[in-house]
Amino acid sequence: MPVSKARRLSFAERVDPAHAALVVVDVQNNFCHPRGFHGRAGADLSMMPAMAERVGALVDAARRNGVLVVWVRATYDLVHQGAALAEQLARGGRDPVRCPEGDWEAGWLAPLAPAEAPNEVVVTKHRYSAFWDTEIDLYLRSNDIRTVVMTGVVTSGCVDSTARDAFFRNYRVVLARDACADNALARHEAALDKLSTTFGVSCPAADVVAAWDAAPPGPRGWHEASKRALALSTVEEMADPRHAALVVVDMQNDFCHPLGVMARRGEDVSHNGAIVPVIARLIAAARAAGAMVVHVNGQYGLASGSPASLFGPDGPKVTMEICLPGSWGARQLDELAPVPGEPVVVKHRLSAFVDTGLDLLLRSNGIRALVVVGTATQACIESTVRDARFRDYVVVVPEDAVGARGRMRHMHEASLEVMRAYFAEVVPAARVLARWRA
Repeated sequence: MPVSKARRLSFAERVDPAHAALVVVDVQNNFCHPRGFHGRAGADLSMMPAMAERVGALVDAARRNGVLVVWVRATYDLVHQGAALAEQLARGGRDPVRCPEGDWEAGWLAPLAPAEAPNEVVVTKHRYSAFWDTEIDLYLRSNDIRTVVMTGVVTSGCVDSTARDAFFRNYRVVLARDACADNALARHEAALDKLSTTFGVSCPAADVVAAWDAAPPGPRGWHEASKRALALSTVEEMADPRHAALVVVDMQNDFCHPLGVMARRGEDVSHNGAIVPVIARLIAAARAAGAMVVHVNGQYGLASGSPASLFGPDGPKVTMEICLPGSWGARQLDELAPVPGEPVVVKHRLSAFVDTGLDLLLRSNGIRALVVVGTATQACIESTVRDARFRDYVVVVPEDAVGARGRMRHMHEASLEVMRAYFAEVVPAARVLARWRA
């Protein structure tokens, strides 16, 4: 493990206004106002006034110092609720609909409210965690945020859920403990104790305010100039081994070997075979240069197959015979096998990002650019490349290191054209090799 990952930050570094965001969770009438749902139900709202005052002080400090502010609001309507959430909210004969859109209860607890400013954004959630079905992660990663300062209600519910999910996505968590509130002091304190022991640190809101006010003025992650400075605009910059990963997709026996399932069906796999030496050179160069190498292998079968994937247009002829878990056909070609220490990601759909740990693996290692190779160009390669771009990675596709079955070569060429136009730099492998060998 690199020492830099475990280095303990000073408090000033942790809440650096250039890379911190203030997250204000559910400070709405429904949860905080005496006339809201919880007040009418007899909940103890005695902590709410002090919480709101300290959230206001943090918001003011964030505005003075150019800190990104993410306002999180909840609306729990029946359209967005699943059966599990609706059942939970309806316990005791209560109405499961909370904070309906457009209702006073969904509004902000005055005088707290977002401002029309480039560093203030609003996200609407329909679950306890703000990381489910919202764009919060997009805002955070797009603005080079590394720490979230958590505030709002309730400490043991939505604040806790959001803080945990932030931590799991590699954000550092700071809990402004007196800028959070709950319906019971015991639950508030228990939640803070668990969160600050396992998921982050806690402090008074005044400590954050003081650190922000003491920080020197300078660029912030949401500034255009900061984003421009981080942009990777050439293939050589993208392939820099300090932040590039080589992703090798589906170079497995069933897809590429003359004895694999595809070949036994009569498919022409010669193109997949032809790219093996090119990929081998790229792997060797990446290892020598210190670039991360990630192997992605497809596995299919009954356990991971859904009704749609098993019996949809492609049917069981694909998912019930090819790359079955534990089979020789699912193994990577011997010539391209991973060495100890190189991660292997197992996927069950075309894209290497769907229901896998690939994104978290890359983010955990500071990867910003991908060099994607393997098969098949028009299916797993293009699906992975598209999803990588949607997650804000820049992508290079070495055109002579991706392949397709013989009868799909026209799709291979069309896919390269689509990726070149919208999603990736499509270049000869020699260009990437030259960068890594340099």
